Amino acid sequence: MKARILAVGGGIAVLLAMVALRIVQFTLTQSPDLAERARRQHHEQIHIAAHRGTILDRHGETLASSVERPSVYVRPPRLNAADRRRAQAALGEALGLSSHAVAEKLASRSNFVWLKRAVSPREQFAVQSLGIAGLDEVTEARRFYPHGVVAAQVIGATSVDLLGVEGIEQVYERDLRALTRTLEIERDALGREILTDGMADPRTLDGATVQLTIDVGLQTIAEGALEAGVREARAAAGTAIVLDPWTGEILALANAPTFDPNHRGTVPPANRRNRAINDFYEPGSTFKAVLAAAALEYGVVRPDEMLFCEHGAMPVGKWVIHDHHRHGWLSMSEAIAVSSNIAAAKIGERLGRDRFHPFLVGLGFGTPTGVDLPGEVGGMLRPVGDWSRINLMTTSFGQGVAVTPLQMARAFAAIANGGQLVRPYVGLRATSATGEELWTRQPHLVRRVMRPETAKAVTAMLEQVVEDGGTGTRAQIAGVRVAGKTGTSQKVEPGTGRYSADARVASFVGFLPAEAPKLVILVMIDEPRTSKYGGMVAAPVFRAIGAAALEREGLVPTQPSPELQQAALEPAAPAAPLVPLGVPSFLGLSKRMAVERARDLGWMVQVTGEGYVQSQTPAPGAAEAPGKELVLSLAPSSDLL
Repeated sequence: MKARILAVGGGIAVLLAMVALRIVQFTLTQSPDLAERARRQHHEQIHIAAHRGTILDRHGETLASSVERPSVYVRPPRLNAADRRRAQAALGEALGLSSHAVAEKLASRSNFVWLKRAVSPREQFAVQSLGIAGLDEVTEARRFYPHGVVAAQVIGATSVDLLGVEGIEQVYERDLRALTRTLEIERDALGREILTDGMADPRTLDGATVQLTIDVGLQTIAEGALEAGVREARAAAGTAIVLDPWTGEILALANAPTFDPNHRGTVPPANRRNRAINDFYEPGSTFKAVLAAAALEYGVVRPDEMLFCEHGAMPVGKWVIHDHHRHGWLSMSEAIAVSSNIAAAKIGERLGRDRFHPFLVGLGFGTPTGVDLPGEVGGMLRPVGDWSRINLMTTSFGQGVAVTPLQMARAFAAIANGGQLVRPYVGLRATSATGEELWTRQPHLVRRVMRPETAKAVTAMLEQVVEDGGTGTRAQIAGVRVAGKTGTSQKVEPGTGRYSADARVASFVGFLPAEAPKLVILVMIDEPRTSKYGGMVAAPVFRAIGAAALEREGLVPTQPSPELQQAALEPAAPAAPLVPLGVPSFLGLSKRMAVERARDLGWMVQVTGEGYVQSQTPAPGAAEAPGKELVLSLAPSSDLL
């Protein structure tokens, strides 16, 4: 019995010693590891991903938003041999991946590998149906563009990690970007989460809403008319711009070909180019409107002054300047209407490089406009010291100078608004997720570039271009006075520096209504094949866009207008009177011009100040008030710059 007691006691003593030793081991040697394991069991970090900000058009229509989409990943170490073979055979078909790409991902030594992000519901169901351990999914925010191709080059796109890489998405990345917050939570004995530190308003993590000047309805119309024009002309590409000449707001900016940002990775990079600001071209005869403005501003020629056009050919040293038709004597206005290169060359030589070059610089040629879109180029304008006599003459009719479509639209806006250069812009305002206005953009007048009288005289010339006998008759719109200019220019062959024998750029730039301009519209068709002339291929697109745009702006013909697509192909219908809806704009007009125009429209006018109209009440576009009382506030031109 004594031996048994000793044996049991010894065993207990050994067990107690082992327990004590284990306690010492836990306390002294394994304590840090065990504490970390305990912390992981009871404490956890969770990441709250917010939503990237929404992009809206000027009327609040959603152009870009964030949606939740599943992304599929694999943990290769968790796959057994059988599941690996089955996954390799099935995942390619389920996710639309090549077998080689799937094999590489499954063979990775990493503990986590993305298989495909932002999968479709069909792909998600196909993966779940496999029932393979080691395959899983996580919900991520993805970018969605509900209008697809509409304004794609303007809106831009994001990367797979929701970082803006093109367009507005890139320019306003700091506003649109969502924040990710890390929270510390604790778990009780049942594993339930306890948020000990609380959490701020989750909306503060969301990106801001950015509203654009773009009118999605007008943008859709411009894209449809441009695509039809490019297709009908069998052209390589095209661009169309609709600009408010008073504010610089870009209402529509279309490119063809285009792309769907929802499927950005499947289109060639050329389709994503914003040709309106990323590319430049020789403007051809549309530049004659700029020449006319400079010549009238400096008083070197009168609109009714007669110029001899040499019957279609004029030698200049070893070169010969040609016209498309043989003309004798033409007035300056007639020369602009029929687009005489010889008349333009003579006017340019009379103007001189020391006056013409600074005028072009003042209009912003040779430098970017400063629009809030990425990748803008400044075109090409030779230093004045490099202008020879022939350079001066060819620049006068738009050859040897390169511009972007937006630069040309802005130059015509300066003619339309009475001589003031505005800065074009797309971003209108940004508002935080909590409703705080972060910024709002106001129109910016860069400088006055010509007198209102000069702009008015040029406008009268540009109206003759569109009238019968001019080169732009296919831009006529029923019941609307249109001012514009056609252009056709040769393209320079890449690598050779020589002009191409057949590649042309056809364009039309104008504004309407001519007597009270609301919109500037530019259409540029690159390498048309059916006809090389801007009056034939670009002017009809201008007409289709302009007719629809005026209806949206509240100026509608009293007679029914033809279908827009047919309007681009049919001759102009007889004129019908316009019925103005809403308060017209008098901004930028001189006191005399504003008062005369307002009284002609039946308004009772009250004027404060001197100079040019800086603001008006009611505002442009507002509903007409009873009694039609109008208050105009004027300021000197220097105060408007």
